Amino acid sequence: MTRSVRCHYDVLQVARDADEKTIKKAHRKLALKFHPDKNQGCEEAAKEFLLVQQAYECLSDPAERKWYDEHRESILRGGKGFGDGAGDDDIESSFIFDVTPFHFSGCFDGYGDNEGGFFQVYREVFENILKGEKDGWISEGNIDETEMPNAHLPSDFGFGSTEWKDVSNFYNSWESFTSCLSFAYADKYDARQADSRWERRRIDEENRKARKIAKKERNDEIIQFVAFVKKRDPRVKAARERAAEEKAVKEQMRKEEEQRKKIEAAAARESWKLQREKELRETEMNDLDAGRIRLADLSDSDDDYYRGGRKKGKKGKRSKRRTKQIESSDEDIEVNDADDIQDEGSNCQETNGNSDVEKELNSTNNDHVASVDDEVMNHMLYDEESSSEEESEPEIFKCEICRKTFKSLKQLDNHLNSKKHKEAFKKWQKKQGGSR
Repeated sequence: MTRSVRCHYDVLQVARDADEKTIKKAHRKLALKFHPDKNQGCEEAAKEFLLVQQAYECLSDPAERKWYDEHRESILRGGKGFGDGAGDDDIESSFIFDVTPFHFSGCFDGYGDNEGGFFQVYREVFENILKGEKDGWISEGNIDETEMPNAHLPSDFGFGSTEWKDVSNFYNSWESFTSCLSFAYADKYDARQADSRWERRRIDEENRKARKIAKKERNDEIIQFVAFVKKRDPRVKAARERAAEEKAVKEQMRKEEEQRKKIEAAAARESWKLQREKELRETEMNDLDAGRIRLADLSDSDDDYYRGGRKKGKKGKRSKRRTKQIESSDEDIEVNDADDIQDEGSNCQETNGNSDVEKELNSTNNDHVASVDDEVMNHMLYDEESSSEEESEPEIFKCEICRKTFKSLKQLDNHLNSKKHKEAFKKWQKKQGGSR
């Protein structure tokens, strides 16, 4: 499975301590030189172009470049595959498959399903990793492979046509890889050579630390390897592109929906404004009609006021004064009548010539008394009718300046002390002064 490999720095023709700018400049130069469009039909140029792309892809990523620098010698040697198991203490290391040579883009030829292609190479790598885990689990005295902690890991890497559901499940499982081996080969000391229990406990403690470190390194190595393969898997790239397209479509739909809602909201606001304006116009017309009716009522009350109408209190007092005047006039008439009768008795001895004159005077007085009585009765009837009408009419207090009426004297006083009335009064004074 191993192939002859070339160092990435040699491919890009740069030094190992070259900076990012130098690497980018070298890649651009070589990519233009070996580009397939300039070298149509030349397989060597196409392969060299692929190596240039792979080298730049690794060295342009700081994390991958660091890992490559740390494992460069092992990669160039082609790795060791499985351990050779030279001694009894190194038996367990023979179950650990070395993935270092495959942590390199030059280990496969293209991204097809053909021999030596991306899918064929890495399918075998993952199968070997899982096979080493199972063999090591059995060698440690375990019988049932299904009880192995990482027995759930899928071994089939798949092909270029594998469904994304299976591909996603494969990477999700391997990204949490944990080795089931004990890593006893990493022990620094042999506990059988301890001279005391205290020394044996110290040896066991140091060996547990060494095994823990070795296991962690193995787990990190496989997880980094899985990330390396996933980054270059064309199926993952296609899925990300589909996800990006779907996201763009959803974003476009979201924007269209948002725009549609804005348009609908604007239309609703405009409709509400028109409806509101219509309602306001109708309300204004109703208010104007009601104002005309009120003005007509006020005009009628003004006519009554200027035609000689009087307020209730004043009318009542005047009617009482008129009644008293009529009563006093009646008493005067009675007194006058009594005096006339006494005069008539004293003058009864006068001559007959005077009797005719007296008769004429008496008839005249009687006519006067009758006419006075009729007038008094008429006045009394008029006062009763007017007083009954006045009692039914409400009291009205009017401000001539502001042309307003009030139901009580207190309301009128408050109005006379208001700022609006004072301003109207000043305007009326100025108008009166101008008219003079």
